[in-house]
Amino acid sequence: MKTLREMLRDEEYDKIWKAYLGFLDLSIEEFMEIQNRLLMEQIELLKKCKLGKKFFGRYRINSVEDFRRHVPLTTYDDYAETLLNKKSKELPSEPLHWVQTTWKGGAGSIKLAPYSKTMVEENTKMFLSSLILSTSKRRGHFDLRNYDKFLYGMAPKPYLTGYAPYILKHEIDFEFLPSTKQAEELSFKDRNVIGFKLAIKNGADLFYGVSSVLVKIGESFMNDTSRGSKFIMPGNFKQAVKIIKAFWKKKIRKEKLLPKDLFEFKGVVCGGTDSDTYKSQIEHLFGITPLEIFGGTESAAVATETWSRNGLTFFPDVNFLEFIPEDEMKKEQEEKGYNPRTILLDEIQPGNIYELVITKLRGGVFVRYRIGDVMKCLSLSNEEDVIRLPQVKYLDRVSNIIDLAGFTRITKQIIGDAIKLSDLGIDNWTACKEYGSDRPYINLYFENNNNHSLEVIRNCINKTMKKVDSDYSDVHTMLGYDPLILTIVKQGAFDLFKENYKSGIPKINPAKEEISNLVEL
Repeated sequence: MKTLREMLRDEEYDKIWKAYLGFLDLSIEEFMEIQNRLLMEQIELLKKCKLGKKFFGRYRINSVEDFRRHVPLTTYDDYAETLLNKKSKELPSEPLHWVQTTWKGGAGSIKLAPYSKTMVEENTKMFLSSLILSTSKRRGHFDLRNYDKFLYGMAPKPYLTGYAPYILKHEIDFEFLPSTKQAEELSFKDRNVIGFKLAIKNGADLFYGVSSVLVKIGESFMNDTSRGSKFIMPGNFKQAVKIIKAFWKKKIRKEKLLPKDLFEFKGVVCGGTDSDTYKSQIEHLFGITPLEIFGGTESAAVATETWSRNGLTFFPDVNFLEFIPEDEMKKEQEEKGYNPRTILLDEIQPGNIYELVITKLRGGVFVRYRIGDVMKCLSLSNEEDVIRLPQVKYLDRVSNIIDLAGFTRITKQIIGDAIKLSDLGIDNWTACKEYGSDRPYINLYFENNNNHSLEVIRNCINKTMKKVDSDYSDVHTMLGYDPLILTIVKQGAFDLFKENYKSGIPKINPAKEEISNLVEL
């Protein structure tokens, strides 16, 4: 098969669409047929390795039904000893890369996920599918081309997104801003700053990064009073025209510059928790609606928006997909040892909320794995884009984690340690994720038994949280805002809550009704 580079060179646009986006033409029956076929291939690989035998136990797994009936749901704890020690011989396939991510609240500081050659190839294809869609305005149309200038704003290797520039070079020619060689020597923050300076000088066609980072850069650009006072030497005629117009707007008309005055992106792809929250801001700042994608280190690419930007469509051949219904999640919380049931993609219903469960295909290691992501089914099809597959919206992490803007995952242990180390005499507290006008926050509800001022409490907890969790510190320094809100409740409210409702309020992400009842006591 030709590479994307070659098909673009030969202007074979219909073939490109079919090769990379043909899955959008599938019916739900065809989608499930692909899912089942690839799962059976994966089952055969798992049967032959130590890890697979561990999960299959004494059962003979010869069908999808056998697999779902007898194989347990898993979490990273079930893989940690094997993967953290890189025991390749126990896996279904030989790893080409060991990808890293953080393990908040886990037994260690990091998680490792092995990627086989086939998995890398498939993830590359899905990533390119999303890039193509980001430049698309209708079915069959796209503007992605060889030598597009690519402003890349994601984490470096060994994180998953850091591999993208290296794996893409086998398929297409991009001009990365900054170059991959230069980026390797820069911090995440410096790489974004230098990348945008190069984009101002030379222009940029594509952006891929965390939504919250793109908004922060755009706001910094807009609020920089010195910008426009110095003439920037353009690298080409197109940017020369834009820079002159921007200079006129700033100096003569005395108006604030927006990034869209100097950039004209063909496509913007954004990921990270709370991406939906930042979409309108990105459109205002950059003049383009971003395409949201959903994935992760263990799952790789999972789903992508299409040209209407009104729902995520799952990829059929990266993960076998299962879903835990919301009522099953609640039962698990209420009944110790309860094993929640799952349903398949062709069983989910509009308006319902589900926790995603994935089995990695093509030689992956994760089996009926709970990655901790929750989503809502919007509809069973996308009428506007004529897609006959369910459309979903990513909501958040599971309730025992507060994920802030894709930067950090806060657990009750992190908050509890910070409160304890702050020595403020706070014994009763709960924390939940809430949204301001344009950003996610942690709202800490507590009894202020020692009558400290809010300023003292905020400073102490923030200072300690930054020490306990460096990613929380990055929210302040890189995104430029304080994500902590403090709410004092009456003394004795937590004890009253326990008396009235026969149970204590959860330490993290209680239901809105529980928070309301606590505040009213």
